[in-house]
This record gives sequence, structure tokens and C-alpha cells, in this order.
Amino acid sequence: MNERLGKKILSLMRERNWDKMTRIQETSVEPILNGSNTLIIAPTGFGKTEAALLPILSLMSEGEQKPVSMIYITPLKALINDITIRIDWWASKLGFVVSRKHGEVPQKEKNMRLKKAPHILVTTPEGLEIDMDWASKFRENYKNVKWIIVDEIHELVGSKRGAQLSILLERLKDFSARDFQRIGLSATINDEEYVAEMLFGSSKRPRVIVKSETGKEFRLKIRKIKGNDVWEESAKAIRESLEPPTLVFTNSRFLTERLHEELEKLGEKGIFVHHSSISRDSKSSAEENLRSGKAGAVLCTKTLELGIDVGKVKKIIMYRPPPSVASFLQRLGRSGHCVSGVPYGEIICVQSFDCLEALAIYNLSKKGKLEPPRRVRPLDVVAREILGMLLQYSSVNIEKIYSIITSSYIYRNLKWEDFLELLRYLEKNNMVVIEGNEAKLGKSFFKIWTFNRNNNFAWAKSFSEFFSLISNDDTFTLKSGDRIIGEIDAIYVYKHIRPGDLIRISGRLWKVSRIHNGIMSIELTPAERGEGEIPIWKGEGVPKSDLIPKEIENVLTLGEKAIESDILDEESKRELLDIISKSKTTLGPSKAIYVTKTDKETVYTTLIDERVANTLLHMLMYLTSSKYTLNVYGRASIYGFSINVTDRDLLKELVDMRVEKIKKILLKSILRSPLFMSVEKEIQASFGKIGKVNPNNDKIIVKESLRQTIRRYFNLKGTLSLLRKIKKGDIQIIRLDRSNPLTEAILSQAPVRPWISGINVLLYDTLKGGAYTVQEISEMISIPPRSLEVKLKQMRKNDSKYRVASFVDVDSKETRWCTIDELKELVNSDEFYTSFTPLNGDETLIAEMKSVDGSSNTEMIFKPSQIAESPEDFAKRIPLEEIGELKVIDPVDPMICNMSPRYYFVRRDIVPYLLLNASAYIQNLKYT
Repeated sequence: MNERLGKKILSLMRERNWDKMTRIQETSVEPILNGSNTLIIAPTGFGKTEAALLPILSLMSEGEQKPVSMIYITPLKALINDITIRIDWWASKLGFVVSRKHGEVPQKEKNMRLKKAPHILVTTPEGLEIDMDWASKFRENYKNVKWIIVDEIHELVGSKRGAQLSILLERLKDFSARDFQRIGLSATINDEEYVAEMLFGSSKRPRVIVKSETGKEFRLKIRKIKGNDVWEESAKAIRESLEPPTLVFTNSRFLTERLHEELEKLGEKGIFVHHSSISRDSKSSAEENLRSGKAGAVLCTKTLELGIDVGKVKKIIMYRPPPSVASFLQRLGRSGHCVSGVPYGEIICVQSFDCLEALAIYNLSKKGKLEPPRRVRPLDVVAREILGMLLQYSSVNIEKIYSIITSSYIYRNLKWEDFLELLRYLEKNNMVVIEGNEAKLGKSFFKIWTFNRNNNFAWAKSFSEFFSLISNDDTFTLKSGDRIIGEIDAIYVYKHIRPGDLIRISGRLWKVSRIHNGIMSIELTPAERGEGEIPIWKGEGVPKSDLIPKEIENVLTLGEKAIESDILDEESKRELLDIISKSKTTLGPSKAIYVTKTDKETVYTTLIDERVANTLLHMLMYLTSSKYTLNVYGRASIYGFSINVTDRDLLKELVDMRVEKIKKILLKSILRSPLFMSVEKEIQASFGKIGKVNPNNDKIIVKESLRQTIRRYFNLKGTLSLLRKIKKGDIQIIRLDRSNPLTEAILSQAPVRPWISGINVLLYDTLKGGAYTVQEISEMISIPPRSLEVKLKQMRKNDSKYRVASFVDVDSKETRWCTIDELKELVNSDEFYTSFTPLNGDETLIAEMKSVDGSSNTEMIFKPSQIAESPEDFAKRIPLEEIGELKVIDPVDPMICNMSPRYYFVRRDIVPYLLLNASAYIQNLKYT
């Protein structure tokens, strides 16, 4: 026991039957008691929470403490309940009140916190943001803060939430006028000096990094599934590997739900699901069943990667390799969760290249190599924090705002001119009002961040969203009665979900009974049987660590020696041997790119940083879409990239260009990426921009979106360096007449398409020169028929820049779509001659036309032969410029009207041709 701790603390340790502290706990006592800012780094299960907590409680117990003396910040809401219980065991016995703050805390508990402020508050960065910006009464208690603990800090470093927290700590320091003590906890960090700087910020206290020198040993097995039915074989492999209680980690919510479905089919009981798109109740149920020993396994994503107390987990299964070494260690560390415990797990590989990645990650972890934290400086975070300060103070001196923001280590180099430019842009959007040297909140703030979203415009956001920098795409809430089941991305609902559909979420099958567009809600009823569609959520693809391809190259270079390991099962060894032996003949020099062609794609194989592969792919797609065709797609991975153009040497075209032109194409290709559009949409509200972003008027958003997109998804320097090496001949381009072992890995990636400004251009370009059914168009441009039909119907309207029309193919009875200006040419074409040539030109028919607004009806008697003689003269007789609905009536046989085609949003000059089409169709039904 450390005798420097207070007697009360030592007594509580004995009560808990602690005969000694862990090494990291012992080492942390001295610097914390001495008042130093401290970063504590140790593997999971070494007792980091108590390492920080006990010295602070010892100091707190030495005298009277005013609330709130300590704030404990954790990155996950799910961790709050667990941490609160752990802290409360110690603190309550010392007479201190502990409280928690997050969105799902019951109202009664919230009221209690306001009535009796706690000495210790457990919250998230978002919880601190709300209190600093909005909770004027409770915020006064923050003037007493002496200690801040930030748990799992590696989860925040390199993210917007980390940048947000770094400014919040400086705001708190300014507000409280105290240089409070800052303590960070982490299990996996590469660059600890940077993390310490980010956390400690402008604090003048001494700085200490306490690090466990002994890592944890672990046991791991890598196994490869066999068989053709991937899902069934995967489920069987998981079932065979289960050693209750087990956590089964997947890399996406989709995989979690899909594997649960298969395990259910195999009759497995006591298997739960845990991911971010299911309700808090469902997550809590999974956690409680783990703690109580009732759960055999929980299928989960990152949500259980951090230190939530779920009891003793015996084994970890990772379904397919995780994307980074840090993630691997974090997941594996969830088992053997104590100092003497040995983490124990398994990686289940589906593809042969999974075995390569799993072995590479294992090797890297043994060598102690971890990914360094990303260096980010997002400007939208600065915009939010400026607005947050204006909410807090009503009016703030501009220089004071700048001083607080640049006190953050992350924003220490933000120039005064750039800060003023941002402030002026916020003023232009009426988010800020500047009077002399003072800034106040503008009138547009509460229009965008509103208390009653349902009564406002579609672009309005809920006020509660303002405090969070966790990316929130629009989602539909899934409900069964009053119970919330989960949520699905709105874009997925619009494209795919309809009443009556079956979906699978939260490990259960549901039927969609009703969709409420206005309130973004879907009513579900339980379903017993059927094939349920599993939703696909955005943002599931995390780029793989660039350490992995380098280590894979080491494995292939070492050859058979690399797989002399007892962690590999026989099947994975066999797969790796096969890759290694084939690589000797098809992957000769490592400094080369191997080009092979399949039926549909040109594949470029090389071990590469995934962000470089992504950058090259987007450049090739830009070349294709701007010079050859809009119907282009490609794939990118750590094994290379591919593109669906096989008749051109696009890479050579790129390499042969001047550097200046390459740089221009590089930037243009990123601007055409859906990744850029996604980032732009994500950040524009922070700057007070509503509606479409204009590149000329909103340069600050475009520039920042581009910067953030590049940092997240692309690698410009690496790409330019690679192209230079190809040009100089340092990297060879080798063409192969057969595929190599890694081609399959590239072709297994999801295809990426460039973002053309709206689908309208793509559709219009596809329709040019022909007339196609929805199904044919769908196959040509790979967009679901339902979505296509909705878009085509919109493009009929007179406000569409790219206007289209439809007619009935009399021979096939199918509806065909064409550009409105090419309809006249199709009338006289051999292919569609019968569709516009009635069998009886002298039959008398009636054209019924409704106005676009439905206020008037017009009827015209005609004979098809009259129209055929002079369509232009017939069109001049039509009193309406635009017709809302057009149909043909047969006065002799009125029953045929029910079968007459209807045309909507028709321009006057094409009415004659559609009347010929309707006449031909009706007569074809009558006479044949």
C-alpha cells in the first residue's frame, strides 16, 4: 500500500481486500498528489481508473470540497453508468456525492442533480458542452473544479470531439479562473507526447507521463472458414469457437445483424446484439445479460471495444481482421480483464487475404507498432465553440474568444486573419453580430438550431444536436408501439424501405407497418418468419492502417518462414502457403504495379496505403467521367485498385501528364467524390449555411470540406510521390495475362462511383440516343429501379433542367423513357415505328388534357391521320403550354379508356406524338 494516500483511502482499500496496488497505480500516486498534470498509459485491466481516482479522493478527503470538484469525462455514454458505480463505491463512503450526466438519465435524477450539485460529475464531452453553453445555473458550480479526468483519451485524439474537448477545457479554465489538474487515461497510444500536449493545453502545472513498461501477453488463434455458403459456415465457425461468455466483434453493424440471423437459424440461444443503431434499452439488456452470466455471447461493433464493465469475458472472437493494430489490442483486451489475466481470442478469416491481414496485425502487435494519432484542426469545431461562447456569455470580446481558442494546443497556430475571416463569414450568415470589439449571437442561430424541429424547414436541426460533433446523418426512428427499436439512415429508407417489407434489426425480424415521413419514424410489428432485409448504414468502411500493407510485404518476402507459427490453423496455413507460392511467379519485384484485366475491370495490384489507392482511383474515375463516359466505377484497398474501363491505359495517361495538370486533376477528382459531398453536408450547419453551398460565395466551407476530406480519406503527397517513381522507372508497371493472388482482394471491395452533380446529369446522358425501360437503365448505371423511377418522374416536370418523357412500347407493352428533345426522332425510327403508327388513322378519338394545377380540363377531338400529316399545326391548337395529365378516350368503346396510357407533365410540342402513341396502343389492344 502507498502510505502517501490518506488513511480513509487506505481503510477502504483494506475493506475491498486489496493487499497491494498494481504497478501503474503505485507509480501514479506521487505525481497526482504533487499536483502534476498526468497521462497514465497501461493495458486494459491494469486499474487505470483507480490509479487516477484514489490519489484525487485522498486529496479531496483532506478538506471540505465544494461541488463540482471533479469532472470525469468519458468518450462513450455507455461507459458512464459503469464508471459512476465504480467511483461511487469509494466516494460515497467518504461523504461525496457522485452524479452522471447524459441524455438518457431519468428526469428525476436530473432534477436531483440540479437541487443538490454533486462533488463528482461523470459525463461526456457533449455533456460538458451543454453545461458550458446553456446550463447557466448549474454552470456556476464549475468555478470549483480542481480536477479533470479524461478516460479512454485515445478515442478522442485525432477526432473532432477531441478538438472540441481541448477548447472546452480552455473555456473551463477561463471561466473558473483555476489552473485545474488534468489527468488522462489510455490503453493504446503511439505518440504520447502529442496526446499529453493536447490534454494539458495551456496549463502551467508540471507534466508527467506514467507508462506501464510491461505489456500484456496474449493468446491468439487465426482460423479460416471452409465451404461455399459463407454466412452458414461463418455462423458454424463462431458456434464452434464460443466459450461463454464471449464477445464477437465485427467491423460493421450489417455484419453483426447478419451473423445473428445465421446463428439464430442454427438454433443458438442466449446470443445478443450490441451496436450504435439499436436502442439504449437493447444495449443495456445485452450488457446486463453478460454481467449476470446469462449471455453466451454478444455480437458487437466498436460499442463494446472500450472499458464498459460487462463482467469477466472469457474469450474474444473477431469476425474478420480489425482495421488497425490499436483496434485489435483494444478488442482482445476485453478478455483477461485484470493484471494477471491473459487476453485470449481468435480471428475468423473468410477470404484468403484475411489470413494475410490477421497475421500482419499479430506481427505488428508483437513488435509493439501502433498507429500514430491523426493530427486534425477542424475549423467547424472553432465555429461551434465561438457560438457556444456567445450562448454562454451573450456578448464576448473578440480578442478574448481568439485567446481562449488558441490556448488549445490543437489551435495554437490559428492565425488572427483566419479567425477574423471565419468570424466575418458567420456574421454574413447572420449567426454572429459584431459590434465594435464585441460579438453577439445572430438571429439565424435559433432558426437552424431549433427547439421545435417539426414545425420548421427541412434543413432545421434539433437544438440538442448543436452540442455534439458526432456526425449525425438524418435517420428514421424504428418503433414497436412505444418502444424504440433502433434507427436507419434516411437515405436507405427513401431508396429501399416500403410498408409491408420485412427488416432485421436488434437480432429480431420485424414487419414495416407504416412510414411517417414528417416525423422521421417507422412503425414496426414483430414478424415470425420470412427473409428480412438487413439495413446498411453509412460510414461503416474504416480505412485500414497503412502499417498493414507494409507488414504483409514482409510476410510475402519471408515466404514460408513467416507462417511457422502455432497461432495459425491448418486451413489458414494452407491459404497463406498458396498465396506465397503463387506470389513468387506472379508478384516478382515488390517495387511494381501489376496490371491484369477481367471481363469488366482493369485491376492494378500493389501493396499500398489505402488512402493512396483511393486517391489514384478517384483520379482515374475523373479522367474517365470527364473524357469518356459517366458510367464509371472502381475499387480501392491496401492491395491496389481497379476501374471498369478495360480499353484504355488510364494510369499511363495520368503518369504522362505534367505535374501541374496532375495536381489539378487530383483536386477536381476529390471535389467530384461522394466523400467530399458527405463532409460538406456534415459541416455546413456549423458555419450557419443552409441550402446549397455555392463555391464562389461559400469558399470557407468548400476549402474546409476539401481539407477534411483529404485528411480523412486521401493521401496527396503519397500519391504524387508514387506517380513520380513510376515516371522515373523506380516502380515498374508489369502487365500479366492472368490474375494474381491479391486480385480477388481488390475485386471483393465495394465499388465507388464519382459524384456527378445530382443523378439528373447521369440519367440524361444515359438516355441520349435511345429509349429505355427502368430496368434497362438500372442495369446500365447500377441504381435501384425504385429510386430511378422516382427520379425520372421528377425529371418530367417543366422546372427540370434535364427534361425527359415516357411512352408505351406497343410491341412489348413496356414503358420507355427518353430525353424530351429526342422524342420526335424516335417517332420516325425503325425501332419504334409501330409505337407511333395507329392501325386505323381515320378513327375518331378524344384527347383529354388537365392543367398542371388541376384547375381546368380541355378536350380535343382528333383523328390520328390529322396529327400524322402535321404534328406542328395540331400542337398550335392546344390551349395549354404545359399539360399536367394527358389521356385518350375512345367515344365508341368507353371501356377501353381504363386501359389507355396516361402521360404526366407534358410539354405542348410533344403532345401530338404521345396522342399517336396512345392511339396505337389502344388500337393494338382492340384489333389484335
